[in-house]
Amino acid sequence: MAKGNDKILIIEDQPSVRFGLRKLLEDEGYRVLEAETGEQAIAVVTESAPQLILLDLRLPDANGLDLLTRVKAIDDEAPVIILTAHGTIETAILALKNGAENFLTKPFDAESLLILIAKTLAQTRTRRAQLLVGLAERKIADEFFQGKSANILQIVNVIERLAPSDTTVLLQGETGTGKGVLARLIHRLSERRDKPFVALNCAGLSRELLESELFGHEKGAFTGAYASKPGLFELAHEGTIFFDEIAEMEAAIQARVLTVMEQKRFRRVGGIQEKEVDVRIIAASNRNLKAEIKSGHFRQDLYFRLNVMPITIPPLRERREDILPFVEHFIAHYNQKLNRSIKGVTPKAEALLISYNWTGNIREMRNVIERAMILCAGDKIHARDLPLGGAEFFAPAASENGDEFLSLEELERLHIERVLAATERNHTRAAEILGVTRTTLYNKLAKYNLASE
Repeated sequence: MAKGNDKILIIEDQPSVRFGLRKLLEDEGYRVLEAETGEQAIAVVTESAPQLILLDLRLPDANGLDLLTRVKAIDDEAPVIILTAHGTIETAILALKNGAENFLTKPFDAESLLILIAKTLAQTRTRRAQLLVGLAERKIADEFFQGKSANILQIVNVIERLAPSDTTVLLQGETGTGKGVLARLIHRLSERRDKPFVALNCAGLSRELLESELFGHEKGAFTGAYASKPGLFELAHEGTIFFDEIAEMEAAIQARVLTVMEQKRFRRVGGIQEKEVDVRIIAASNRNLKAEIKSGHFRQDLYFRLNVMPITIPPLRERREDILPFVEHFIAHYNQKLNRSIKGVTPKAEALLISYNWTGNIREMRNVIERAMILCAGDKIHARDLPLGGAEFFAPAASENGDEFLSLEELERLHIERVLAATERNHTRAAEILGVTRTTLYNKLAKYNLASE
């Protein structure tokens, strides 16, 4: 960040000191604000949000410690450097306990002040960046784990226990269930959180490219290798490496990855020097790895090394009680992003959302709700606003029975079951959604032996 973007507030009652500090800082490219009293300082902090504050503890109208407390109440993130005379060092130390970043005693060396300011601003930017990353990751994690079903609560419980360790984790689940988000969440909750998190999608990469990406290469190792390049294992040292869609990894690369896991060392492509590496490995796959082993596409020994702590994320259709909480979450999210004021969904739309197959899981739902909120004309999402339907709508029932198609009676029974589930067996509401009278609904319940359920 350019220094010209950093505003520094000088709170000092002596004009000569303020002048000297202003000239010193402006010569370095900083933007300078001034205040000679406590009240002026509060006004400047409120209106201008300085990136750093230089505070003299002795002011004509304010106690420096009290002013520090008031400033921190307005902007707790703005670092404060105390300027103090030798006789008030004890007070300066007390100020550090109250939130000040550092202190300098008068008279101070100009170079020392500039170094301290630059260091403090850099630390503050890093801290804020980490905070933003943490908030973003937490937001994404919240988005993928809004559900309160027993399956999800159990997964969250397992994550909280395994994350602090270095245990290898294998995540399995369909596309869109949140495997990548879960991997990042495990890293963020681990002791390696301040070290790199490196993700690699193994799908679509040739053996040569994947080998170079993972292990790096030396200059001249192959045509086009004009310079040495570190691999992802090196970049992830002391951190976490995440192999997404690891079932797509070729057998030769699988063998090398297994060696790294066992020996903690490897060689770059074209290299002779062994490099030691300390990484935690998280792998993910949307395929059944046991079936891949039987078909000869995945190494059994690597599977055993990865399968130390397996976690299977269930698809959305197997935790339908989580669907409406996700819908509410996405509506709130897109209300803010799209500047809408959608209040919810109609009963028919609700039933449709709960009944839908969700082959793309949470990722698909997010896209569906975003599109529906763009198309929606009123303050509620209607069934007609939802881009759902077609062959996938009742796909789960077909797979459950092992049949390719359902009869009309099976389809009708399934639809009634799902509408009843969506309405919590409110017969009046279910009949309204189905477009039949309550009498007709009762006849259907009796016909399909659903009344007792």
